Amino acid sequence: METQKHPSNVRFDLVKAVIFDLDGTLLDSFSVHYQVFETMFAAFGIHIQKEKFLESYSPNWYEIYKAMGLPQDQWQAANDLWLEEAQKRAPLLFGETVGVLSKLQGRFSLGLVTSGSKNRVEKDLNRNDIKKYFETIVTGDDIHNPKPHPDGLEIAMRELGVTPKETVYVGDAYDDYRMAAQAGVTFIGVPSEFASLNRNNPEYPIFNLKEIPVLLGLGITD
Repeated sequence: METQKHPSNVRFDLVKAVIFDLDGTLLDSFSVHYQVFETMFAAFGIHIQKEKFLESYSPNWYEIYKAMGLPQDQWQAANDLWLEEAQKRAPLLFGETVGVLSKLQGRFSLGLVTSGSKNRVEKDLNRNDIKKYFETIVTGDDIHNPKPHPDGLEIAMRELGVTPKETVYVGDAYDDYRMAAQAGVTFIGVPSEFASLNRNNPEYPIFNLKEIPVLLGLGITD
């Protein structure tokens, strides 16, 4: 994907913390998670199509449930089944993830804010050996209000001791952008199979993950 030019209105020299989303940003989880959604919805008699799924995709699962017509009284059962099915699969990191985190660590405080459940997220982080890079990890179990509410990002900034002007959030979903905007944090989008960012939208820039260190004044990641 062709990336955008360096956004001219952002002071990257002020940045002290870089906070990441997980799924679709650092973890190549789309195909695995789509399979999980297919299996889960089928158990409730709903057969999803990828195009409609992508149109309604949100890090907030309940938005997907509503779009797919799953009755609210079945949401908790759907959550439980989703997690059960996800445990059977093991998504891997994008190839550049470790290099980017290694280059940023030491120069910036690194954090993770994700909608995923704590148990599933920790298993993915430990299995891929990247938990060590993050000074704070905020999961869907740690907040009362899911994305795009800024709760998770605000918790992470407090734990890192940084202000919104000193923070960048990197994510692949439009709700990631909305969360960052509500928190007053600079957002950088990355391309993703979840496909909820529009590269022609002037609200945010989109860069490949390996370009993030360059934006922040470091060299390109191999």
